[in-house]
Amino acid sequence: NKQATMTEEAPIDNKIRRIAAAGGSPQEVRCLTDLPSGILAHAASFLAAPSRALFAVALDENSAVSPNERSSSIVGNQWDILDFGDIEKKLAENLNDEDIERVLQCIDAVNKVKRLKLANCVNITGAGLEPLRGSLIIEQIDLSLVGEHQSPKIYPEPSISCNHVLPILDTIIASEGGCALRHLQFPLVWLQEPSTDSEFHQFLQRYNQMWENRGAISCLECNEVLPCGSGSRNEWIGTDTHGPEYGQQYSTCYGCFKHYCYDCKMNI
Repeated sequence: NKQATMTEEAPIDNKIRRIAAAGGSPQEVRCLTDLPSGILAHAASFLAAPSRALFAVALDENSAVSPNERSSSIVGNQWDILDFGDIEKKLAENLNDEDIERVLQCIDAVNKVKRLKLANCVNITGAGLEPLRGSLIIEQIDLSLVGEHQSPKIYPEPSISCNHVLPILDTIIASEGGCALRHLQFPLVWLQEPSTDSEFHQFLQRYNQMWENRGAISCLECNEVLPCGSGSRNEWIGTDTHGPEYGQQYSTCYGCFKHYCYDCKMNI
């Protein structure tokens, strides 16, 4: 009986070693990083996209064994949209610039991501966006740090900084190979004390110039040349420091990027 009991209660260490590698030979497994990439990729496929990238980054932190090959199999190639609103709010709130930077590097964001939404990433300064420098494909960057249809007010105020973010945005809108950027949304904290002397205001003017350089763009409904209207509505992004539209982009739909004049947009 004693011998039978000992057999039944074999050490866990022996049990976890009985995993066959791809070739059929036994493979010792003591932690997640010892598992074949295919198993890890299958498990990660059930995660939201940002969590999948964070999973790959965490595994690479704990192992030096073929991290690029393993990360590639886990994260895959489809990264048109990276929306941190797809993960738990508490997790996004705890991410720092190093986390964001490693995720962007892991998925090769500069060559793959077209839409970036940093919902709930209130713990970042923006330095972690460095891997996006010079992107020729990114179309939308939402820096509001809140989800769609949520109040833009964040308490305490986030520490996201123009000093970190604007130089990166400048490399995107000034790309010699052509800029794909179509929509920007900024954190409320940047809009609250507008000044024509600020670096942010100067960037808004450069962004408007980028749109002007693209030539004539017409409203999809009435065919009027955009931008049109009075005050800030006559700009692609508002620069009137005394108006409520300061730093807000008009004439371009947040969701589909189609172009509408203010009147037609209100009637859709």
